[in-house]
This record gives sequence, structure tokens and C-alpha cells, in this order.
Amino acid sequence: MKKLFAYVRLFRIEHALMLVFAVLFAEFLAAGADGIPLPAPAIILLSLCVPLFIEMGSFSLNDYFDVKTDKANKRLDRPIAAGEISPKTALVASAVAYAIGIAASLALPAPCIEIAVVFAALSILYDWKLKDLPLLGNAYIASSMAIPFLFGGLVVSETLHPALLAIAGVAAVAGLGREIIKSVEDVEGDVKHRKSRTLPAVIGKANAAGVAAACYFLLVPLSFAPFFFGLKMNTLALGLVLITALAFAVMGYSVAKDQGKAVLEPARKASLLSLGVGLLGYAAALI
Repeated sequence: MKKLFAYVRLFRIEHALMLVFAVLFAEFLAAGADGIPLPAPAIILLSLCVPLFIEMGSFSLNDYFDVKTDKANKRLDRPIAAGEISPKTALVASAVAYAIGIAASLALPAPCIEIAVVFAALSILYDWKLKDLPLLGNAYIASSMAIPFLFGGLVVSETLHPALLAIAGVAAVAGLGREIIKSVEDVEGDVKHRKSRTLPAVIGKANAAGVAAACYFLLVPLSFAPFFFGLKMNTLALGLVLITALAFAVMGYSVAKDQGKAVLEPARKASLLSLGVGLLGYAAALI
């Protein structure tokens, strides 16, 4: 069981499941909006395997490249740094996961194959180099959190519903803020062991945290945008999205005020949970 939990942490299964949920939600929204049937169950299953396995491959490769930095930052939650999984094993797991993810995409519409291949390549580039550059790495993570909604929509329809584009925008801004916070947390180890030039290394931790806080404050009004672009509103959906907006407001204030680890780490973790609540709100709109 200990080894199993190590792989769960290596693959960041909670992230993978959120991506799977995002794709499935987008498929249902696109089908309902366009009044067309969902694809065959086998196609839906394959479409869910694509983000699941590419995400697993990306995070495995990330920990492979980051083992020295993770040790320096005392990230013992990372199984390679903690000695629970060897770097070679993680590299093999990454290659297998990428192969499965790309293979699963081959039965899908051409735009979905292109998205799978491009984002798999970008994730490798990110793990290797992009994450060391100011904002470029953060922007990639933001786009990787938005693309599942577009990917899911394109599995069902050749056109994208405006509400899906709005939801993708919410996910992108949330991902940008969250990733900047992570770069603030890890700046010392990143600079020392990867010679990184991340945003906090260039403009300082306080200023970088201010950019992250601005993203979170922007999410307060932006969270409601999908309702203005065709997503139906009901009490449950509105209530869950309101919770999300308030949570991001609180996190934005906290991050802007204090850049200590005791504030940044909980804010980073809570942002993923808050986004998840928002996604549940958008899903509730389909009821």
C-alpha cells in the first residue's frame, strides 16, 4: 500500500481526476448545447484516458527533473525526493503514460489528436526548460488547465460553445495564479539547483505574489462569466460558484499580505479545491 500511495503522489491523481471531470463535463455541455447525442461510450472512455495519462506522464517527468530541487526544498511529499520511487522507474512510468495517452487520442476527431500531441510535447518542454523561464512556464500550466474544456467540447462538436470558452478562461486564470504561488514557494531551490529565472526570481517574491493575488481577485467576477455566455443558472449552481468566488477573494487577500510558507502552501492547495467547487457549480447548471 505504501508503494501504491507513492505512485498516487507521483502521478498527482487528484489533478488527473479533475482533468477527467473537466473533459466529461465539456462533453455533456457541448452535446446539450448543440442538441446532438453523446459519442459512443468507447469514444468517451478514450477521451477521458487522454488527459488522465498525459497528466500522469507529465508529473512523473516533472519529479524526475526536479529531484535535486525537491530535496533542497524539503519536498518529502514527492516520492522520488523521499526515496520511495527511483528516478529510473519514474522515467519509465512517464514514457508509458505518455504512450497510452497519445494512443487513446488516435480514435478521436483530428483536432483532439492535435491537442493531445501538442500538449504532450509542451508538457515535456515545460518539465525540461519552460518552468525555468518567467511567466512562460506559468502560462503553460494555465493553458493546460483550460484545454480540457476545449478538448472535451471538440470530442462532441466541431464548434465550441461560448460558455465552455468562458469556463476555460476561469480555469486558466486560476491555474496561472496557483502556479505563480508555487514558483514563489520554490524560488530558492529552483534558483540554486536549476538556475531558474522564474517570476519571483526576476521581480521578487512579494511582487510575484501580488501578480498571483491579482489573478485570484480577477476570478471573483470572472467566476460568474459562464452564466452570461449561455450556461443556465440555478440556485445550486449559483451558490457553489459564489463559494468559489469568495474563496478566491480570501486567498488573494492572504497571498498579497503574507508570502510566508504557512500562507502560500495552504492557498495553493485551497485554490485547486476552490476551482473544483466552481466546476461542480457549472456542472450543477446542467441539471
